[in-house]
Amino acid sequence: MSAVEAFGSRDAAESAVEDTALTPLSLSRQTLRALDFATSQEQGDADNIGFSARVWAQVSLPYNDPGNVPYWERKNGMVALTMRPALLTRPDGTRYEAYAYGLLPRKALTWLASEAVRTQDPVLKLGPSMNSFMAKIGLAHGGRDAKLLTDQLQRLFGSQLSVQGLTTETSAGRGEVTKYFNIAEQVQLWFSKNDLLEDDNEGLWSSEVTLSHDFFRSIVEAPIPVNLDALKALGRSPMRHDMYLWFTYRMYSLRRSTKIRWTDLNQQFGGQYEQPRQFKAQFLKHLPIIRIVYPELNVDVMPDYLVLHPSKTHVIQTKPRLALN
Repeated sequence: MSAVEAFGSRDAAESAVEDTALTPLSLSRQTLRALDFATSQEQGDADNIGFSARVWAQVSLPYNDPGNVPYWERKNGMVALTMRPALLTRPDGTRYEAYAYGLLPRKALTWLASEAVRTQDPVLKLGPSMNSFMAKIGLAHGGRDAKLLTDQLQRLFGSQLSVQGLTTETSAGRGEVTKYFNIAEQVQLWFSKNDLLEDDNEGLWSSEVTLSHDFFRSIVEAPIPVNLDALKALGRSPMRHDMYLWFTYRMYSLRRSTKIRWTDLNQQFGGQYEQPRQFKAQFLKHLPIIRIVYPELNVDVMPDYLVLHPSKTHVIQTKPRLALN
């Protein structure tokens, strides 16, 4: 069943989403964007396939700046991701710690993973200018986003991560593994004085990122295929981005209906809400948009659980096939 058919009409779809407490302003733009994507899929438009690292489909970056805390931790069952902030330098030479957060690092990470799968190379070329790189990850040229993106890239590449709770088994017994890694092994960013302004220039010439060995292998050995146009249709919400990645990831291997507690989902997604009910309310606010973009998704909402049912995967993967700028 298509997204529009599921509601009966385009107007009915908008009305249904309207009941989810989205603000009228965001409802009008966001619902139309999602419905436009769903319509293009029904008309047989080719999928714009990209990839994500599996770790970001299991746990997430912060939605908001965690502030002055020593580490950020998210849990998914027995697996825990710990992120330590980047140590950065201000123009006056003073040092400070900062976390990557929000939508921009998520967009950058999806592009990095997609490009790593496409090229099978850990050395990734960002492009000849900041504006060209922004276009690659689906951002408008220049302005506030350019400055924010520069800051978030520095925070992201300077972060230190560890994954605990991984298990290994041999005939001699069972053990637990902790992996430590950075996103990048080396980052070469060249900025001109005007690179953060509106004009398109060569401020990012020769800019490249060398992914760390462990992060690169984690991408190319088990990439999670995603529809890049679907991510774009989901707008600027980092939670919708994470929900789509997670649903897409789970439906690749789900063979029977599974109940997941809202308290566990709150730990996994890390919405920075004091109470699980606050997280649940936000999750349910975004779910109708996800269902428009991913109409095959079959889930039930229960008071204490979200129930996942086996569903058709959103992207049918045959071989790595991308349509990137």
